[in-house]
Amino acid sequence: MKMKTYNVIIIGSGPAGLFAAMWLERLGIDKVAIIDRHAYPAGGLLNDGKLNFDCRIGLDLNELQIGEDKARQLMSETKKIFVGFPRCKQVTFIDKNKKIEVIKNIACEHGAQFIAPEQWHWGTDNGKAVVNYLRGHLKKTEFFLETEVSSIEKLEGGGFRLICSRDKKRISHNTRCILAAPGRSGAYWFRDIAKELHIQHNFGPIDVGIRIELNRKFYDPITDIVYDPKFIFTTSRHGDKVRTFCTNPGGRVRVENYFDFKLVNGDALSGKKTENTNFALINTVELTKPFSDTTAFGQMIARQFFLLGGGKPIVQRIGDFREGRRSSAATFNSATRHFEVCRATYNAIPGDIALGMPARIMDNLWESFKKLDKIVPGILHPSTLIYAPEIKFFDTHFPTNRNLETNVKGIFVAGDGTGKSRGIVGAGISGIIAAQGIAEKYSKT
Repeated sequence: MKMKTYNVIIIGSGPAGLFAAMWLERLGIDKVAIIDRHAYPAGGLLNDGKLNFDCRIGLDLNELQIGEDKARQLMSETKKIFVGFPRCKQVTFIDKNKKIEVIKNIACEHGAQFIAPEQWHWGTDNGKAVVNYLRGHLKKTEFFLETEVSSIEKLEGGGFRLICSRDKKRISHNTRCILAAPGRSGAYWFRDIAKELHIQHNFGPIDVGIRIELNRKFYDPITDIVYDPKFIFTTSRHGDKVRTFCTNPGGRVRVENYFDFKLVNGDALSGKKTENTNFALINTVELTKPFSDTTAFGQMIARQFFLLGGGKPIVQRIGDFREGRRSSAATFNSATRHFEVCRATYNAIPGDIALGMPARIMDNLWESFKKLDKIVPGILHPSTLIYAPEIKFFDTHFPTNRNLETNVKGIFVAGDGTGKSRGIVGAGISGIIAAQGIAEKYSKT
């Protein structure tokens, strides 16, 4: 049987890959295929599904080499598609909302920046349905799901061969062009592939911090106005950036499993709510000489917590933290200390977070936490929970041209796993830019 040659093979079926395929079809590029090692993509489409329609969130316009007008136009295009999903509901309305300006002024008084984007949400329980909805926009693209790419070879005369495995069988596909959109879960796999192909790459920043869970009554005055509020702090002692991220009113704390460590995360369901709200408070970390490997640095912190927690993340009550003591199972829900006000939604190990977190990061988080309590009084209630570690690995970065093509001609990149976005909307936009670049390349050949 003759091997089929594709014009474009997209690695990854998350928002970057799906939107790239949609635009390639719109631009008349045929023979397009998507390969994904999972039946459904890992990441934001399945986990919670928050959309931020604001050029300040999830996009680096300098990295993408586009202006604000272009970014807004692409954001509008992605929005038309996303909000067509019936279970995607608007949760933050910014037009003529005077309360947002009040919060912004209060935050400014305490040295913080407040950003309130237009936001939509579908919930983790609708994740697979939204993926099916997005796939339904593709009419000609072929899918190779539960198919793992083990290596990529350059072909003589141009093009590439992808060596894959599915059901323990070895298969291969030839293509003129590759768009790598592996997401954060596949970022390190693609970095290894990139080394073999001599694709230039470097280390980007990571975010290291904690996930906060509290009785939602303390944070409802904010989240009733802005579903996922964005507070940004510049710490006075170190001059570092700390921000709130991924707020889930009525949500739950969850765990992300890796090979030799675990991280905390959070989400919310559409049909079922808890009595709590959770959000991340994270410190952006960049490293330079002599050690610039932010991947290794973040994993070192994660493994340390893994050991301290006996294989689980650690959780500590604010009441214990403020007194310099570790939390213990015996007093974890003590009514005497008012700990019963917030019941944990994830069974982490009570302990001492300061024992595992680098001192500079801990200083930054605590300074920002205290400022946030002045903006939103009550979040430092003794019952409030802090889980660790929460680490966002956005650290694999590929230099590209304005079409998101790497130094190896014919290999393009997009999405969170390659340093081109942070979040669902940004990933979709980067996929569109790459698709336009691929189409432009073909129009000249």
